[in-house]
Amino acid sequence: MLNYKVIANDPSNGWVVMVHGAGGSIEVWFRQVPDFARHFNLLLVDLAGHGGSVSDVFCRGLNFERIADQVMDVVDHVGITTSHFMGLSLGSIVVRVIAERYPQRVESMVLAGAVTKLSAKTRLLIRLVDKFKNIIPYRLLKKMIAMCIIPQRKYRKSKALFLKSAQKLNFDHFLEWMKLGDNISKKMADLFSRQILIPTLYVMGENDYLFLPQARVAASEGGEKVSMVIVPDAGHVCNVDNKSFFNRASIEFLKQFGRL
Repeated sequence: MLNYKVIANDPSNGWVVMVHGAGGSIEVWFRQVPDFARHFNLLLVDLAGHGGSVSDVFCRGLNFERIADQVMDVVDHVGITTSHFMGLSLGSIVVRVIAERYPQRVESMVLAGAVTKLSAKTRLLIRLVDKFKNIIPYRLLKKMIAMCIIPQRKYRKSKALFLKSAQKLNFDHFLEWMKLGDNISKKMADLFSRQILIPTLYVMGENDYLFLPQARVAASEGGEKVSMVIVPDAGHVCNVDNKSFFNRASIEFLKQFGRL
C-alpha cells in the first residue's frame, strides 16, 4: 500500500485527499496543512515510487488507472466514504481519473497547476531527457527539468522543494512518470475536454507558462460546474509560491460542497 499521512482533528469534518505530482511527495502540501486542518480532515498520499511509498508498488505497472486505484485503496483503508480531492501538477490527472472511475466518492475537485495537455515544448523536453539520461548526470538533468518547469528565479522555494523531493526518487521512475503523460497526451486531452458533473476548481499560477494556456481551454470546456482561479505572483507550483491566496481560494471553494 502507498505511504500516507492522516491529519484528523474532528470526525464531523469532511475529508480532503491531497495528491502530489511527479517528483514530489506529501511534503509539497505542508504549507496547506495548518489552514486546511482547521476546516477538514486531511489524507496526504505519496504516489508510487515517491516519498515513503516503496518502489515495488511502482514496478507492478504504471498507468493512471492503476495509480488512481492505488490512491483509492488508501482511501478505503482509512475508511473514507466520500471526500474532496486535490491534485497538483500530474496529480491533477490522477484526481481527474479518480473522478471518472469513482464519481460517487468525489464531493469536489481542486486541480492545482493542472496538467491537462502537454505542449510541444513539454513533450520535447521529456524526449530529450530520455535520450540523454545515460550521458548527463542525474543531478544536472533534474536541474534542467526544474528550470523548464519553474524558470522564474523568484520562485526559489518551489524549485528547491521540487529538487529535494526528486532527489529521493529513482530517476528511471521519475522519467517513467514524465513519459506517462507524454504517452497518453491525446487521451489526456480528451479526458479534460469532457463535461464535468462534479464541482471543480482549477487553480493556476499566473506565470505557469507551460500549463496555464491549456488549462484555460479545459476549464472553458468543462461545463457549468467548472471554474478557475488565477493565483497572482505564482508559477507552476502555485500552492507554494503564493500559499495565502491558494489556501484562501481553495478552502472557500471546498466549503461550498460536501458535509460543510
